[in-house]
Amino acid sequence: MIFKAYLSLLFLQFLSLALFAWLSKIFPQIKDGLWAFGRYITWLVLSLIIFFLAYLKLPVNNGLGIYFLLFIFLLVNLYFLFFSKKSKKILKLLKNYWRQFRRQIIIEELIFLIFFIFLLFVRSFQPEILGLEKYMDAGFIQAYLKSATLPASDIWLAGESINYYSFGHFMGSILVQIWQIDLAWAYNFLLATIMALLASSVFSLTFNIRANFTWGEKHGKDFSSKEKYNFSAAVWTAILASLLVTLFGNGHSLWYFLSNGNFAGYWYPNATRFIERTIHEYPVYSFVVSDLHAHVFSMPMVIAMLMSIFLWLSELIEEVKRQKVLRLLAERFFLLSLVMGIFIGSLAMTNTWDVLVYASLLLILGIFLLIWRKEFFLPLLSSAIGLSVTAAIISAPWFLTFQSIAEGIQLANEHSPFWQLLVLWGAHFIPVLIFIVLLLINKKQRVKKEEASWFFVVAMFFAFIFLLVFTELFYFKDIYTGHPRSNTMFKLMFQGFIWIAILLSLAISLFISKTKTGNWFKWQLINLREVLSQKNKKLLKVKIFLRTCLFVYLPIALLIIGLATYPYLAFRSYYGDFKNYQGLNGMQWMLKRYPSSYAMVNYLKEKEAQQVNILEASGESFTEFSLISAFSGMPTILGWQVHEWLWRGSWDVSAQRLGEIDEIYNNPNSIVSRKLLEQYQVKYLIITNREREKHPNLDEAALLGLGKLVWTGSEDEINQDYLILLEK
Repeated sequence: MIFKAYLSLLFLQFLSLALFAWLSKIFPQIKDGLWAFGRYITWLVLSLIIFFLAYLKLPVNNGLGIYFLLFIFLLVNLYFLFFSKKSKKILKLLKNYWRQFRRQIIIEELIFLIFFIFLLFVRSFQPEILGLEKYMDAGFIQAYLKSATLPASDIWLAGESINYYSFGHFMGSILVQIWQIDLAWAYNFLLATIMALLASSVFSLTFNIRANFTWGEKHGKDFSSKEKYNFSAAVWTAILASLLVTLFGNGHSLWYFLSNGNFAGYWYPNATRFIERTIHEYPVYSFVVSDLHAHVFSMPMVIAMLMSIFLWLSELIEEVKRQKVLRLLAERFFLLSLVMGIFIGSLAMTNTWDVLVYASLLLILGIFLLIWRKEFFLPLLSSAIGLSVTAAIISAPWFLTFQSIAEGIQLANEHSPFWQLLVLWGAHFIPVLIFIVLLLINKKQRVKKEEASWFFVVAMFFAFIFLLVFTELFYFKDIYTGHPRSNTMFKLMFQGFIWIAILLSLAISLFISKTKTGNWFKWQLINLREVLSQKNKKLLKVKIFLRTCLFVYLPIALLIIGLATYPYLAFRSYYGDFKNYQGLNGMQWMLKRYPSSYAMVNYLKEKEAQQVNILEASGESFTEFSLISAFSGMPTILGWQVHEWLWRGSWDVSAQRLGEIDEIYNNPNSIVSRKLLEQYQVKYLIITNREREKHPNLDEAALLGLGKLVWTGSEDEINQDYLILLEK
């Protein structure tokens, strides 16, 4: 299955190969061929097309529709490669693409493979789709797997469509159908795919930013002869960024060690709940606990968004500096703004919070450009219009059925102690602050080639500060009144962590680069008098080396080691020191603990090609109630009631349905119950010990008389469990 999944992803990669070869030719600022983004872009485009067609009520969201569209993609590629008038040019373009970027392609593919296999290996020691919000995430994916047209029905509120930003889950269902692997295994393959995509795309983004910085470096053996950039520096900077973003933690583990002298008793979730009544998670924590939540699905998308911003910025600066009349709707920067609009529209459906985050980044970037030159106003305006219109078109189907979960913005009455902010962000923020200050002080030395990278990293830094300040002053109101800032800080600073981690890798790269050249770090080399009076040159070199190690390399090494301790502690803790290998079947736990429920899930998945409504007991969030609806994708009258309260903005709906479910289970032959079963079009009714626990007055005999018994079994050798097909 692993080989099958990887080959499928590689096939998606090759479908985009000609496109990225062409992009690399027309955009000279691309230094790696953007190989890392290939499979994701094909996946996204395929998902968007299926999404739109399915919303038009065309039954294409199934294996047949997806494979047919992939076949069309393949035919288009084959036509341009072998049968069009430009086929020779395209083949030559591909050869040049490989010749120019083969080193980067090999590295990026190796990074993808390493992270892909790494997380699959880790998950094999605890593959369960169990705990936290895994029920919800698996349920959304399974619902989409059972919905040839859209919108899909809410698994936990029969009769209503999903009211959550779940386009990422829809994309996940597309991959599951391509793989033709059951969700029990595919859930873990999706996690590994997202981690691999994140790591490799962060490498690509950082590589391109670093390659477009010169920092006064002289050409030597590490420089590419054609592109004139420090290849080895760009590579290790990008690898460091991949680790910092994907695997490393914040400063909490460092603080814990410095406070206690060891890691005894360290509990890894505390790093994400350190500030009272808030949440401040980051990628590696998400991969440890392995929820396939909205912010997880959005991670590769936001890196693609950042890459498009960087390319757009590069083109915008180039066009404006040419001092000619701009064709505002035809220049390449405008076309790139449409690409950014596609990503913004997709983010609105995948993790709506990210729209605010990246709108803030673009706004700050625009302000800096206008301060630099007023000529940017009209190009920025045209780009904003193009981006907004495109984003609105892309997200239109979703927002036709989606109602906002947030209830407006409020002033925060609680604020984080400064020392706690310093614990969480200081290890990243302080080196990055020095980095940004050095860039600002030396901005007059900035060469033309560096302008896009310069503005990009400076804007990202100030956007990070904006997000941090915003979460201290404001929050978006939801049902969690006891933790008012938690969701706002979580969603905004999750992206902030990605930014500051990328910036930290660039800061470390600059410090090392300038140390080697002797610029900006003369304070650590010894003063001029000592240099002039030194007769023993070897001794002088030793002193310089020791001071360089003491003031630059040692702090950097300790910082990296400190941040790297978190994944070591977290993965070992969550996965039981990797002592209990279990494979990758995420449903094995259910087969052992709830064999009857497991059989019912499989029965419903096999017998019902589309979503049909069922009835099982509802339950509190994060419990093992409502598991049959979640894993079969079949909507129940009410599932996790507090989650539905959050998604619908009112407790009234959940309260009403709780009473209705109680009525059906306790008095199944009443006129009210009959009408409710007809109203909700319930096709299957479930009786297990969970229903008996939730409804102690359950009338089992009367319930069995409502229809045909299609499955029965026992989980405790005392009570029988039943799946009843109701009579029409």
